[in-house]
Amino acid sequence: MATVLLLNACSNALQADNALSSAEESDGWELLFDGSSLEGWRGYNGVEIEGIWTADAGTMHLVGREKGSPHVNIITDAVYDDFDLRFDWKVEEGTNSGVMFHVGEGPKQPYLTGPEYQVLDNFGFRSGKGLSVGPMEHSASNYSIEPAVSDETKPIGEWNSGQIVVKGNHVEYWLNGVKTAEYEMHSAKWKEQVANSKFKKWSDFATLGKGHIGLQDHGHRVWFRNLKIKEL
Repeated sequence: MATVLLLNACSNALQADNALSSAEESDGWELLFDGSSLEGWRGYNGVEIEGIWTADAGTMHLVGREKGSPHVNIITDAVYDDFDLRFDWKVEEGTNSGVMFHVGEGPKQPYLTGPEYQVLDNFGFRSGKGLSVGPMEHSASNYSIEPAVSDETKPIGEWNSGQIVVKGNHVEYWLNGVKTAEYEMHSAKWKEQVANSKFKKWSDFATLGKGHIGLQDHGHRVWFRNLKIKEL
């Protein structure tokens, strides 16, 4: 038994980035990023992404854009309902980004429809007023609605492993193997949280039931890899 466990551990350690194991393929997982191209992704609302989002050194990288220019968010071509999404991410100092789901095109920004898994430099980021932010906006929170119960981020520049699981209205966020947020969309608690937040003005927020996966451009550099999804 010990030999089998050792072999499995070695196999997992040696698995290449942006690739599926044979077990994952058999279990229904699909890659969302092949490590060398942005095939399967496009700009939200048709915006041009060339030179802003790149496939670089095995990562999906938001290079940046000129200050004051429109946000260049990126979404999957495909739409998803219930799923298990896993992804690695890392940021530079001061970065703000996010991963959204059930995104629909049309509104000015993808977060107007899609709930967000926050990706952030928790302690280096500053708001537009120059203020630090708390757990309601920390990495792996349900941004501004359900706080992250703990800070599980690794030091700036190191890779983090994120996960979003959606089954009906039940949603879980995980970071580096720890569940950081859990909520029921459209529950009484959820409706109260939304009513007491800026989302109350966004009539389409979390109403679609299925939609695109989106990665956010908030004006800072961010890197993703090993994006994979299993429909549930």
